[in-house]
Amino acid sequence: MSSIGQVDVAAVRARHRIEDVVANAGIELRASGRGYLGCCPFHDDTTASLSVGGVPDRFHCFGCGATGDVIDFIGRLHHVGFRDAVALLDRTATSRVRLARPRPVTPTPPVPEVAPERAFAINALAWEHYTRPVAHQTAISYLARRRGIDLTDAETQLGRPLVGYAGSGWANVVDHLRGHGVTDAEMLALDLAHPTRRGTLIDTLRSRLIVPVTDTHGRITGFVGRDSSGTIAAPKYRNPTRTAVFDKSTALYQPAPVIRGDATAVVVEGPLDALAITAAAATAGRADELAPCSTLGGAVSEIQARAVASLTTGPIVLALDGDDAGHQAAVRWVDRVCREQRQPVLVTDLPPGADPASLLANHGAQALAAFLPTQDQLSPGAGWSAPRQPGPEILHAAVATRRGRPIDRVIDTLTPLLHVFPPADQHALVRSVETEMTRQGWNPHGLVSPVLYHALSQAGLAPTPEPITPATRELL
Repeated sequence: MSSIGQVDVAAVRARHRIEDVVANAGIELRASGRGYLGCCPFHDDTTASLSVGGVPDRFHCFGCGATGDVIDFIGRLHHVGFRDAVALLDRTATSRVRLARPRPVTPTPPVPEVAPERAFAINALAWEHYTRPVAHQTAISYLARRRGIDLTDAETQLGRPLVGYAGSGWANVVDHLRGHGVTDAEMLALDLAHPTRRGTLIDTLRSRLIVPVTDTHGRITGFVGRDSSGTIAAPKYRNPTRTAVFDKSTALYQPAPVIRGDATAVVVEGPLDALAITAAAATAGRADELAPCSTLGGAVSEIQARAVASLTTGPIVLALDGDDAGHQAAVRWVDRVCREQRQPVLVTDLPPGADPASLLANHGAQALAAFLPTQDQLSPGAGWSAPRQPGPEILHAAVATRRGRPIDRVIDTLTPLLHVFPPADQHALVRSVETEMTRQGWNPHGLVSPVLYHALSQAGLAPTPEPITPATRELL
């Protein structure tokens, strides 16, 4: 029986079927395979990227990466912690919703594990097929025409293709791999194919642009497929499932190796965003200044945060999508990198609904200013701003701790972080936090600001002190 503290998690899941809870939240679900599909409430989703119940008692969004059980769903939906989510579930009656039953799926036999070296070799064979001349040109043309991403200069400089195309045939990759001695079991184990109800194999990434994810040695661990068919039911992105060589919690997608040791590491959500920055930087002659990377969504693990923190000795800029999911992801990244890895970060605010790829497509290479802490000849424009200090994200991370007075949480969170920020940035960061405190209503008439400055001064950080009034002294 799984439990956390006094909460019987298995019992909570049994009382509140995830399909019913999601449907009760106003999300229309339709039967698909073993479970249901619907539009994800955690990002701007129009392609039904949310899978519910495909894995029993779980949900997963193929677009933004949100995943978990019914407790996680309610926590994300209402921005509350674990125990509050459980309490909210038990306070609210979950109506049983009449949903079309998923079609029965013939169970497949267990798939044997593939040795890592064999997995790398098979992935290389698949990439060979995805990048055959016609397929590669299809991908290049699609990105240039539909997304404004011109990879010509980037691929010329790297001397290798960055994208491929799977084709619209049902079993092109399957036939190619079989022709090279790859067994059906190996294709299933590496998520390159999946079985139909008749037991035949078809390509997993049919009609998708293909982006390879590699390890630190340049070996392909898995493939991300971006839908190019326009089919409403097709999830926009199809990330690899876990295999012998791919684990999404440790994967870090980088289109190109870090050229300069002090380059700016730019964290984005999607692989096409990373490709867009790589393409624009190569065309502008600034490829050595930027190192874009992605965790294939908004989630970030300790391992991924550590990997980003060790990419370069230069700054880390978070350039996540301009929506609620992107803002929440920025808070997680700041918490992981600043608090856990003791590394400073900067945050780029993108316009509502924008992502790095659309920003660059609309504004050209000048929009690289959104990702560069030092602007040089580039300057902020109407559609973007320069990276800023992460005051709002630090404040929201402090709120999430839910212990003690708000000002004490802020001080406890901020004090250790300031020690890792350059002295020139410390004052700007404190001001950024103070501004967000005021905006959130935590600093009425400026009474709390002196408390913050006094505490930081006591910690040896010595920001510019503010006068301690009698009203403020009561808060100390």
